[in-house]
Amino acid sequence: MTSRLSSEGFARARAFIEATGRPLDRALLAFGLGEAGPAPVLNALVSCQNADGGLGHGLEPDLATPASSAIATSVGLRVLSEVDADAGHPMVRAALGWLEQAFDRGVWPIIPPEVDLAPHAPWWSWSKDLAENWNGFAFNPSAELLGYLYRWRTAAAPALLEAAEARLRRTLADVRIIEGAYDLKCAARLARAPGVPADLRKQIVERVVRSELAHDPGDEHGSSLDLSPTPASPLAEPLAGRIDMAIDALIGAQEADGGWPLFWDWSFVDAHAWAKAKADWRGWLTREAIQTLSAWRRVEGVETSAAG
Repeated sequence: MTSRLSSEGFARARAFIEATGRPLDRALLAFGLGEAGPAPVLNALVSCQNADGGLGHGLEPDLATPASSAIATSVGLRVLSEVDADAGHPMVRAALGWLEQAFDRGVWPIIPPEVDLAPHAPWWSWSKDLAENWNGFAFNPSAELLGYLYRWRTAAAPALLEAAEARLRRTLADVRIIEGAYDLKCAARLARAPGVPADLRKQIVERVVRSELAHDPGDEHGSSLDLSPTPASPLAEPLAGRIDMAIDALIGAQEADGGWPLFWDWSFVDAHAWAKAKADWRGWLTREAIQTLSAWRRVEGVETSAAG
């Protein structure tokens, strides 16, 4: 029997986001469910963009620094993509300009040294050896960021797109299995991006599917739903055998207060900063859960597909 989030569970989740979620997540949920346009989302996002075009200011909740970072900029561009901002939008153009100046030897370093000047999770501490811990930044965040260059090709510097694509193609030639859950998520976002060359998309989909099928389905860092959040994803059909299991797990994880839980905790580093990050993350994850379940038509009484 196909499991569904009950209408009561859906109502509790919505109430949780309205009560505790960031303005950005509240606006994204209303947009995703077809209840509002993009303007509230853009109004909530603009305060996270810096004069240099990059994004920061805790947009990635485990990273409180106001400084621009590739990881926060990837989140911002993801949001702009979700609301279908066009290539001429000032936020898109500014963010792509930041990507051009932050590009370093074929990739985007995931965080800058300035992260250490503000509260952050321990895995976001900067070091000169950071690339070794993040697989050379080849997938996270660089594969995802390449996807946004394709999406907004008319606003992207041609030389930047060419260099980033060439580096990814070299990486794919050397990598049979993408090991990390977050690397897989970034590769999957590239696979879903409009404008990706057909041959490259084929390679990415093949590599992500092979890697996910070799990946532990119980890994708390990610599931097949993260790779295919809607049935329209090019990964939906090849991962169909895991999707139902992932949906059941997602529905079963909802907590009594209506929100979804976190599996990580860095309160031992900074209890006050962690309390804020935890609240922001729970709103984010709860919003994504509702959008994903709605897109897969697995919510009682909700028939319209959510964006995402």
